[in-house]
Amino acid sequence: MTFAHLNSAAGHAHLATLLPQAPQETGIETEESFLFLDLPPLWLVGLVLLPAAVLFAWWCYGGLNRLEPRTRVILATLRGLAIAICLFLLFQPALERVRYTEVQQQVHVLIDDSASMRRKDTYPDESDRDALQDAAGVPDVGGVTRADLVEKVLEAPDGLLAKLREDFDVRLFRFVRKPLPISSLSELQSRGSRTPLGDALELHLPAAGSVNLDSLILVSDGRNNDGVPPIEVARKYRLEDTTIYTVGIGDPNPPKNIRLIGPPGPEEGLRNEELVFECTLDAEGLEGRTVTVTMSASLDGGPYLPTGDPVRVTLGEDHAPIKARLYARFPEAGDHTLRFEVDRLPEETSFEDNRVTRFLRIEDETIRVLYIENVPRWEYRYIKNALKRVDESIETQAYLCDATKSFAQEHSPSLAPLDAIPRTREELFRYQVILIGDVPPERLAPTEEQLSEWLDLLVEFVEFGGGVGFIWGEQAMPERYRNTAIEDLLPVVLMSPTELRDNPVDFEQEFMPKLEDPVNPHPILLLKRDPVNNRQLWDRGFQGLYAYYPVQKAKAGATVLLRHPDRGNRYGGYVVAATGFYPRGNTFFMATDESWRWRNPYGEKWHDRYWRNVVRHLASGRLSRRDDRFDLRLDRATVETGAQVEVTLLAQDEELQPILTDQFPVYLRRADREPERRTLRPVPAEPGTFRGRFTMDDPGSFSFLVFADDNPAADILAREDLLVKIPDREMADSSQDRQTLIDIAEAGGDGGRYVFLSDAAQLAEELGGRRAPETEVDRSTRALWDSFWSLAALLVVLGAEWILRKRARLV
Repeated sequence: MTFAHLNSAAGHAHLATLLPQAPQETGIETEESFLFLDLPPLWLVGLVLLPAAVLFAWWCYGGLNRLEPRTRVILATLRGLAIAICLFLLFQPALERVRYTEVQQQVHVLIDDSASMRRKDTYPDESDRDALQDAAGVPDVGGVTRADLVEKVLEAPDGLLAKLREDFDVRLFRFVRKPLPISSLSELQSRGSRTPLGDALELHLPAAGSVNLDSLILVSDGRNNDGVPPIEVARKYRLEDTTIYTVGIGDPNPPKNIRLIGPPGPEEGLRNEELVFECTLDAEGLEGRTVTVTMSASLDGGPYLPTGDPVRVTLGEDHAPIKARLYARFPEAGDHTLRFEVDRLPEETSFEDNRVTRFLRIEDETIRVLYIENVPRWEYRYIKNALKRVDESIETQAYLCDATKSFAQEHSPSLAPLDAIPRTREELFRYQVILIGDVPPERLAPTEEQLSEWLDLLVEFVEFGGGVGFIWGEQAMPERYRNTAIEDLLPVVLMSPTELRDNPVDFEQEFMPKLEDPVNPHPILLLKRDPVNNRQLWDRGFQGLYAYYPVQKAKAGATVLLRHPDRGNRYGGYVVAATGFYPRGNTFFMATDESWRWRNPYGEKWHDRYWRNVVRHLASGRLSRRDDRFDLRLDRATVETGAQVEVTLLAQDEELQPILTDQFPVYLRRADREPERRTLRPVPAEPGTFRGRFTMDDPGSFSFLVFADDNPAADILAREDLLVKIPDREMADSSQDRQTLIDIAEAGGDGGRYVFLSDAAQLAEELGGRRAPETEVDRSTRALWDSFWSLAALLVVLGAEWILRKRARLV
């Protein structure tokens, strides 16, 4: 076997690891041919050897004049013939037999398997829609995903794949990045978080080196959003003499679409509480159009009913996010499924992303607040009154440390007055929120040991999901709590005593705190529904403040709410209000004790709402818990399709002892579907802790639930919600990038072209009729010179010459 044959075999062996099937043979044929194994150059034979043989033969007999001319000619001819036979045998004549087979050329079909293949396009262009419906055999393409359309069109009886298989060995591949072989289009998953067309072509390039690969067909929407540029890679296929054809999926016309991005929360609420839901509209090609965003709700699986007031918004430039805030109250407790929708415009390319679903739990309970102060300063008087009247879902018990024993501590009508600060775990954990004002440490506990125990209990309260807020005071808070658990809970970093001395506060200078994020303020600061009016209220609607406590900066992960407009340090303006997360509960710090000034000129309206928002935010950690014995946690609240989520459950029995079992069931619920059972496994060395990881393939809103007695019809003991979304990069551009597909086809070799999905079968007509290449099976040689007949022929000629010489008396 020659070196070229060895090279060819090595190439086939390499491709065998890439391709799923063996080449298809069409039959074996045999050809025989005559050849010389040791033939000199033809010029040497024609110009030297043959003339020399003729001259030698004539020289041998041409000078014998005594012979008749006829005899001399015959003898010379016989001598020349003998010499020719000798030369013929010296050239080693042979018969070569070659057996070969015709192997079908391969056509590779690469199909986009990213999450964008889940889209359902409407195809506003009537001709495109009708052509696709005819090719796919469906009455309405608007209800069919791109992946299903590809399967129906390409695998139709008279479709592209059926026609190609008549002449070619067709191989199918699905790709997100690396092309993977599949046996049919039903294996498409449509889960990829990106579409790196260039990477897919690059990784498939070794197949182009196969002598059997005729062409490659790329089926995609052309939206390359990651990896190397596909056109550069396509040029490499031209060097391999492989033609690239592209088949476009999705609407090829300029994109016109509205994508509704659902609100991140809230996930829980109280009965009759006003909740805010902020949706985002991402539109393209529809600038200036006005649409309506609506909300409907279904209680415990019942019918969807309109909820709240619709919101009208005007769309802006392409992909310029537009916020739509919807407000609603829910008079009935239970599990609500919320459906947010935006108008469907006739020219939109897809209606699938005009609706989103979320889960909401409405609790029939109240928020119990413990408010501790030392003396009845102005801040205490107005905050205490605000919490007693602002919301029927808030119940308050206040405790003034400096009050006499005969003083009846302030409280809501539904609660009894306190006679001491709650000190046990049972007493403290009855509350969802604790506010601590300017209270000296010795007022919280008479001894250092008792103070440390109480502060440790406060940390445990927050870790359990409770919320705690700290309000600055000149006497103690937070200055006298340095190096204590309270400093750890604060969402801000305190200045050192030296820094405080170097940055004295001028209590005579009035200032108005400024919003950290005026466009998208934190829910605590959202006093008016309209963000513009809300910003105006904070900018110039309130009386200014004078007193504040300068801190160094907000802690990592904390959210700054308000800053000083003029005074600050290298980290920005001094933080006036901030909130943080620690680790299941929320914390809050107010660096001024003059929020009561915000009563001027509006009275209690905005002041009360501000503190109501603070309490509601701090209580969110405890409201999300159903049963204190079960703590269900997700490592992420939002994941992309195809990603995994880690679920952890801390479970205790009725005696608050860790539950010890080899598994624990949780349920995964999706809107309009029955809960599906999942299993968590115990974590080694952590009694009562169970964990599991689950892959989330489908987009939508999900809830992980723990039911009493492992019964989906029983009470819910714990719940955590999860949002699974198609990656933004896959949804941002809704239409087909036709030009990119055209450029790839043109760069990939002569003859390549682009077709729309409905015209895919035309490619089979272009590729059909090509003859399959011939592949050699084996080759054998049979020598003719080394045989009896060769020697016999030479002896016959020589014998004839000898007899004639004998008769001519030359012997």
